[in-house]
Amino acid sequence: MKGVINMNKNTLLKLSQKEIKKEYFKLKERKNNLNCSGCFDCSGCFYCSGCFYCSDCSDCSGCFDCSGCFYCSDCSDCSGCFYCSDCSDCSDCFYCSDCSDCYCCYCCTNQNNKEYMILNIQLTKEEYNSIMKGE
Repeated sequence: MKGVINMNKNTLLKLSQKEIKKEYFKLKERKNNLNCSGCFDCSGCFYCSGCFYCSDCSDCSGCFDCSGCFYCSDCSDCSGCFYCSDCSDCSDCFYCSDCSDCYCCYCCTNQNNKEYMILNIQLTKEEYNSIMKGE
């Protein structure tokens, strides 16, 4: 353990169980994260706060089990989402809020089980991709 949490065996033996748990949570929080605070069991995250079980996220807060998300808040089980809030089970969504089980949505709110939507308007996959590519 020395070096990881700056502790040696003699120091460890002097700690109470409560203090050991406290050090354990500090150790879990540090798993390849940079400047995160109050996060638990996250890995590869940057500048996040209050997140749990997330990986490869940046600037997120209050997220749970998300991966590859950026600037999201209070999302759960999302992947590849950007600037989303209060979303769950979404992937590849941008600027969405209060969405659930959505895929490839842009600037949507209060949507459930939708894909290829912009501003809450249903599009075909081709229409969505054309707009997102700027064609």
